[in-house]
Amino acid sequence: MEENTIQNIKDATVFLHRAKNTELHTDINELMRYAGYSKQGIADSEARFLEMAEDAAKKIGSIINCRAAYIRFPLEIHFDKDFKTNQNAKAVIKFGGITFESRFLGINLEGCSAIYLFAATLGPAVDKEIQKAAKINPAMSVFYQAAGAMYIESYCDFLQNFLAENEQKNGFILKPRYSPGFGDVSLEFQKTFFNLLQCQKNLALTLNNSLIMSPEKSVTAFVGIKKK
Repeated sequence: MEENTIQNIKDATVFLHRAKNTELHTDINELMRYAGYSKQGIADSEARFLEMAEDAAKKIGSIINCRAAYIRFPLEIHFDKDFKTNQNAKAVIKFGGITFESRFLGINLEGCSAIYLFAATLGPAVDKEIQKAAKINPAMSVFYQAAGAMYIESYCDFLQNFLAENEQKNGFILKPRYSPGFGDVSLEFQKTFFNLLQCQKNLALTLNNSLIMSPEKSVTAFVGIKKK
């Protein structure tokens, strides 16, 4: 794992993070789940699916290039008095000169005094391998897709564990990550991540007009920081 400070933005510092593919956990059960199968539930006649999953994990695991950028801000979060009883009430969330409202992210961040924003990617080679397989072996491309999904989640877990270890030294813990596009946090918030983290410059990540990231096997997320 490597980490480098790259620049200051709005009184916060952006960091780059890298991980070796050998540092990531390979979970065949998760891969099978993403592919729409259960490792325990497949019949003997379908054992080839498990073999395909294992081959996909090896192939995709050999070409991933895990990189991330993250930033930490002090956080202010304000709740209306009737927040817990009024299902339509939203929290006001403030960090880095940004203010917006969300009920579900507010619930996630309750009790937090700081927040991380991160973007993580497996790199372009995974997308290329999936696209190539889709033309010559569509069935295998399904397992490549699943392997990519499994590995990007594994990398996000690895990154979050790294951040948690740093925060633990100062008596803080991390909340579960929360990504734009879920609940009432619009996918439009991807633009904020890309602006703050300079994703195209630092990670070669791009965002199209439909707010889809490329490489596809990439994730952006908020992570709340709470006093233990």
